[in-house]
Amino acid sequence: MAASLAQLPIRKSRAVLLTFIFLFITISLYYISQNSYQLRNTLSYATRPLWDSEDGPKTIIPHYHAEGMGVDKHTCSLHGWEERQDHGKTKVLDAIMMSTELDLLEIRLNELENVVDRFFIIESNTTFTGLPKQTHFANNRQRFAKFEKKISYRFIPGPSEYNEKGAWDVEADTRRAMTLFLRSHMTEYLPGTRSLVIMSDIDEIPSAHSLALLRNCDFGQSIHLQLRNYLYSFEWFLGFNSWRASVHQWNRDSYYRHSMSGDVALADAGWHCSYCFRTIPEYVTKMEGFSHSDRIGGNRALLEPGRIQEVICKGKDIFGMLPEAYSYRDLFSQMSLEPLKTAVYLPRFLLVNAERFKFLLPGGCEREDLSEPTKEGAVVPEPVEPVFDDLE
Repeated sequence: MAASLAQLPIRKSRAVLLTFIFLFITISLYYISQNSYQLRNTLSYATRPLWDSEDGPKTIIPHYHAEGMGVDKHTCSLHGWEERQDHGKTKVLDAIMMSTELDLLEIRLNELENVVDRFFIIESNTTFTGLPKQTHFANNRQRFAKFEKKISYRFIPGPSEYNEKGAWDVEADTRRAMTLFLRSHMTEYLPGTRSLVIMSDIDEIPSAHSLALLRNCDFGQSIHLQLRNYLYSFEWFLGFNSWRASVHQWNRDSYYRHSMSGDVALADAGWHCSYCFRTIPEYVTKMEGFSHSDRIGGNRALLEPGRIQEVICKGKDIFGMLPEAYSYRDLFSQMSLEPLKTAVYLPRFLLVNAERFKFLLPGGCEREDLSEPTKEGAVVPEPVEPVFDDLE
């Protein structure tokens, strides 16, 4: 009978044990590298609270607001700011990179209509990964006709599917294109005025009263916006952990960014509704087309419509990944989300048109399973020159 490990000489026992450990590590690393982004995510995110700390502003300014409350010297002082003496000369500009989110764009424009002087919209005919897509804004411009005089639109051709640049590089190029778009406006059309620029993704929607506050009160050169963070709809609440949206007082060194620019944020300043799409194909486009598309790896089953519908209704991660949390308390709470029953403090336009947007409200998890647009259906419009006459 073969000797047990305990009966072998000590040196031989160690050699066998080390060989076993080596083979285990080698096989595990091979499996991880070849088979599953999700497994690597599990190992990384499960231990994140032990080795990483959360990014974002550490100074959160309490936010004071009540229905019908205006913005005056008293309101500014509540937030520790002085009232702008020349706030009438302050322009608020909203810079938007458009993908497919027509519904969120409509909600955003209606929420901000009375506080934003001009909306800058940039759109491409491909995703960041080079996959062809429709130019959704250009193809549906009539839907936003009431805002036409406030919209400046620019089309930028996207890379091919086989472009050597990675998705992160294409995203960075798109943000640089927005910077140039904004600079052309500042230098030619609004000399001598103060311009506050909202820098946020299309699904990061500041509240109108928050922007009215920042327009009328001197908050400094820049401030982040702490947003209520939701997943798939306003039914699944993740917490007050969205901070990348910001407002900047534009100067010659400014650029369009989506990163930390200071240590101060205004609390409870709007809503971040991530993956809040009306149709299943929009989820597929997002998953394949944004900068984190490597999360799919070779697992095409993640794109199966029935599976996507199931995770939306259960509030689970669409890639089957662990939450990106920096404490085990947050990690476990986000792994088992409870659906909200409240729709209080949401964008007014959303609630007034609740029947149209029921997929964004509690109990409305079912999505439309439309046929995905073919690549041949992608429309490439001619570049449109911006018009600013109404701001002069």
